[in-house]
Amino acid sequence: MKKIIGFALIALGIFLEITWLGFVFGSVIIGILLLIFAPRILFFPFNFFLLLGLKVMYAQAFKNFENARKNGGSYSYSYSNYSSFGQGGDNSYTRQAPINKMAEYYAELECKESDDFSLVKKNYRRLMKEHHYDSLVSKGLPKDMLEFSEAKTKRLNEAYAAIKEARG
Repeated sequence: MKKIIGFALIALGIFLEITWLGFVFGSVIIGILLLIFAPRILFFPFNFFLLLGLKVMYAQAFKNFENARKNGGSYSYSYSNYSSFGQGGDNSYTRQAPINKMAEYYAELECKESDDFSLVKKNYRRLMKEHHYDSLVSKGLPKDMLEFSEAKTKRLNEAYAAIKEARG
């Protein structure tokens, strides 16, 4: 049922986006001005309903993941309702906690210990751009998504500082 509601919200977002773009570009001057000075406004309906729909569909997975991150343990999300996942075994995906803190920091920045520091820095900047709280507040996202982005930003900063200090 949650999947159907999630897909319905995404479909609503697509419909509203097409309607909104038709209205805005129906008056060419307003459309061009928005495209130049405020492009986020043009794509707000789609972005908002896409994120809302995904949150509804995968709410339990996000809660399990965040609880595991806070506790430093592992998390598990079962796909037992879907026959296409995990043809054998227990039909679940499990992430084990990293062996040491530095491995966790590298995983947070989506890189390996053997990677050059320039790649670490590049990944850090990309992830900060995606998850920074200030850039997401302006999009009008729900409070819990903003809390997630704030926590993610703190973890990214901690990981980058630790790696930078370790490498000298």
